[in-house]
Amino acid sequence: MRLDMNLPVVAFTLLVAALLQDLIPATPSFPVKVVFLTSVALYTALTKPVWVALTALAWAGGLTDALGGLPLFCTFGFLLVMYGVMRMLQRVFLEATLVQGTLLVACAAVAQAVWTRLWAGTGEPFFGWQTLVAMGYAVPAGLAAGFAGFALCGLADHVSGNVKPVKESNGILWAETNR
Repeated sequence: MRLDMNLPVVAFTLLVAALLQDLIPATPSFPVKVVFLTSVALYTALTKPVWVALTALAWAGGLTDALGGLPLFCTFGFLLVMYGVMRMLQRVFLEATLVQGTLLVACAAVAQAVWTRLWAGTGEPFFGWQTLVAMGYAVPAGLAAGFAGFALCGLADHVSGNVKPVKESNGILWAETNR
């Protein structure tokens, strides 16, 4: 009997991402939180079955809202929209590689900063300098979170055996497959 390791791996990576996101605060010099939980949720949405991906989206959204003091379902709603967009893009060109994941999370971080400003209603005008500053800071935060999140999730999948190399006839490792 084969044990499905998807949920334990997702739980571990979400725990590590929540710890990182909580331990790295937003400061006046860098006013945007690094979105590690969003990175793990997007990796899971790209690589796991639908029921595992939706579970990860729900937990990542709830943890982000709880850790950031955001209204309930703010981040979960954003992650559901991103899940739909990613499923459409996945049919065309999107894969769960480290480079594409890093760029995906950078774009998602900018969109999440805008979404959170619209949802939370900070009282500041939306079309102002503060929104542009938040979007500008979201890019390097998303790049860092995307690289760290996709690297951690990929490593956890390899170590757990969720992704195994496929050998060609001559014995050279050529590609990877989900088993």
